[in-house]
Amino acid sequence: MATKDTKKIEAVEATEATETVEAVVLTEADKPAKPRRAAKATKAAEDVVVAEVAATEEIAVTEEPKKPARAPRAKKAAEAVEIVEAVEAAAVAEDEKAEKAEKAEKPKRAPKAAKTAEVEGEAKAEKSEKDTETEKPAKATKPEKKSAKPKAEEEEVTDPFSIRIVNNKGEKVGTEKLNESIFGIAPNINVMHQVCRAQLAAGRAGTHDTKTRGEVSGGGRKPFRQKGTGRARQGTIRAPQYKGGGVVFGPHPRSYAFKVNNKEVKLAMRSALSAKQAEGVLYVVDSFEFEKPSTREAAKCLEALNIAGRVTLMLTDDELNAFLSFRNIPRVRVVDVVDANTYDFVDNKALVFTKAALKHIEEVLQ
Repeated sequence: MATKDTKKIEAVEATEATETVEAVVLTEADKPAKPRRAAKATKAAEDVVVAEVAATEEIAVTEEPKKPARAPRAKKAAEAVEIVEAVEAAAVAEDEKAEKAEKAEKPKRAPKAAKTAEVEGEAKAEKSEKDTETEKPAKATKPEKKSAKPKAEEEEVTDPFSIRIVNNKGEKVGTEKLNESIFGIAPNINVMHQVCRAQLAAGRAGTHDTKTRGEVSGGGRKPFRQKGTGRARQGTIRAPQYKGGGVVFGPHPRSYAFKVNNKEVKLAMRSALSAKQAEGVLYVVDSFEFEKPSTREAAKCLEALNIAGRVTLMLTDDELNAFLSFRNIPRVRVVDVVDANTYDFVDNKALVFTKAALKHIEEVLQ
């Protein structure tokens, strides 16, 4: 009996459900649904109900306040501000500590300065008392001598026209004041170049020679007749186009020398000497004292002077032993000061004068 009742109840509920669905469909479409499309209408109604429920849920979600979502960003910004403030506070604290440390150090240093001042004052007072007690003139003169020596040394160093004189062993013997008009001018490079070129050109032998067609041997007759051979006409087989013939426009003996004014020669020599003095490669030796010619002693002299490379040595006629001693050393050119020229002054790494030779060159170029 129970099963029959349940079946009836289910049938009644099914009819009620169909009626409600038909009522909903009629309200939406405003038209009665056909009996064949009842299933489709029910599905459409269910879909509509589901869509409405989803829309209501979305509206509820979107209408929720957005403050909780932005809350983390605000927290991060606040944390960043707090960090910046903390760093600034730490920097201010460090500056304050540094200022305090400086203030604390100043009082410490002040007593030291005061102590040193007191000590100096006491030392001065003691010195003055001793001077008044003893009153010896020797003590007053000694400091003057000591102070005079550094001044002389400073003058030697600062004066560009004073040069020291050394002996064979490279030891300082004295100083020499150079002539500013010879060793202190601005070098004229153009005149130096012209004079050196003239000197090298004058040193050329100019004995080169070539033979012209009139000087070569052979070729005294016409090689073949003028016409009828089909060849170019020729008068001799010693013409320039033939082997063994003469040379056209070849070199012949001549002099390459050209004139240079005496004033230009002296200006070039003064310019070369000034350039050597400015470079610091000008040396003056008192004299080369050799009892007899000795290349070994001459080499020791150059080592004592700390000179290396090509060296030009200017000597006088009286220094014969020095001339014979230095002439066998490689890269050393020994020149009599009478024959001195601009090229000999320029073509070297070091220029060495004896005191007598320096005096002679100053007299000539003054």
